[in-house]
Amino acid sequence: MKHGRTAIVNFLSRFSMSIAGFISTVTLTNLLGRDTYGAYVVVISVLAWVSIAGNLGIAPALRKRLSESTEGNFVVSGLGMQLVLYLVVASVLWTVRGPLNTYLGVEATNVLIALLGVKLLVKIAQAILEGQHLVHIASVISPVEMIARSAVQVSLVVLGFDLYGAFFGYFVGAIVAAAVGAYFVRFSISVPTKQDVLQLTSYAKFSWFAQVKGRAFLSMDTIILAFFVTNGVIAVYEVAWNVASMLAIFGSSVARTLFPEISEISSESSDYEGVSEYLRIGLAYSGLFLIPGLVGGALVGDVLLTIYGDGFDTGYYILLILTFARLLYAYQMQFMSTIDAIDRPDITFRINTAFVGSNVVLNVLLVWQYGWYGAAVATTFSAAVSLLLAYRSIRRFVTVDMPYRPVAKQFLSVVPMAGVVLVGREFVGSSLPVVIVLVGIGAVIYFASLVTVSREFRTTVEDNLPWELPGISR
Repeated sequence: MKHGRTAIVNFLSRFSMSIAGFISTVTLTNLLGRDTYGAYVVVISVLAWVSIAGNLGIAPALRKRLSESTEGNFVVSGLGMQLVLYLVVASVLWTVRGPLNTYLGVEATNVLIALLGVKLLVKIAQAILEGQHLVHIASVISPVEMIARSAVQVSLVVLGFDLYGAFFGYFVGAIVAAAVGAYFVRFSISVPTKQDVLQLTSYAKFSWFAQVKGRAFLSMDTIILAFFVTNGVIAVYEVAWNVASMLAIFGSSVARTLFPEISEISSESSDYEGVSEYLRIGLAYSGLFLIPGLVGGALVGDVLLTIYGDGFDTGYYILLILTFARLLYAYQMQFMSTIDAIDRPDITFRINTAFVGSNVVLNVLLVWQYGWYGAAVATTFSAAVSLLLAYRSIRRFVTVDMPYRPVAKQFLSVVPMAGVVLVGREFVGSSLPVVIVLVGIGAVIYFASLVTVSREFRTTVEDNLPWELPGISR
């Protein structure tokens, strides 16, 4: 895997972010309680949606155009466009603050406007760095944000600042991350041309809907659940979603790493042989953690969820459904990222439209009838539909070499892991400390098995580690 080290840096950065987020979430759920934490989740979910309106595809357009060429002043153009959009969206939020606060269940419009500004700064900084092929640096921004956010949130909540302490921690984390990103961004201070703006808007007019699709996958269910269920139920659902999302970070790290490389070679040549190989690599590693995570969740997920507090174990079946949805989405994301990288955002726009349409309709209907189970099923079905559409679309341009054998070996390596965990839970016990130890042992067994049965995985590991693994040969 040629760019494996970059992907590993990206993964380790996002993994550390997840660990920090996990610690913060456990603290907040236990100290704030399900209802207050649920209110926090609703505000942050709304923030994620309004940030799409405040960006409208500028970030992915910057990433694409900067990755193609060093010509043009895209950075200044993008920043100017971003500032105008933020002012417009902030004005709209202030105008509708009455009904918005009613929906949120807390007076938080001012908080929302402030958080929107810093969130957009972070998003733009990451996009610029990735477009400039500094993915390894961009990968550090999110962990820095999460670690700073978590430290401030935990401190303020422990000191008694409750919900608004959590909000202020979010603000501080974004400020720190934006400052770190700005330090590494390279650009010339000059007046951008009309052509610079046109090149950004030509891509952004399609790519903005990809953000809608991504956000629909991540939180459409939460937004719709807020109309039908209590904040306590939303808190449990969000925790299950966060656990499933932790397992998906490696696949997304691979996609982010490969995007600028695919974009560059596709812009230089119409020969897509290299694109096909990058796509195969991405698909081969998308389920590396999700596959064992799905099986592990089925075996011990009910116990692991109790770490968040009383009542969170009720999200066990939701966790399993959402983890499977994440697995489908991980493979879909590789296809969609490749389509975007070969400069066909019009195709991803159509796929994203189908995804969002099915996601909204199914969420409304199924949540109305079946509550949170309906939300989880709606998300899973929408992911399956978009995966099928993305696969059919990419085949028009690229020979898709599906990595059946590497994926099959990942499933095979789960078997000894599952056996040890199952036996351990049966004979040692099901207390939380015991289960945590079993999870660690299971992870070691899974990767040891995969190294044993998969020559490609051994080669990848050896090529991307700074030291040799004793006793392992290709």
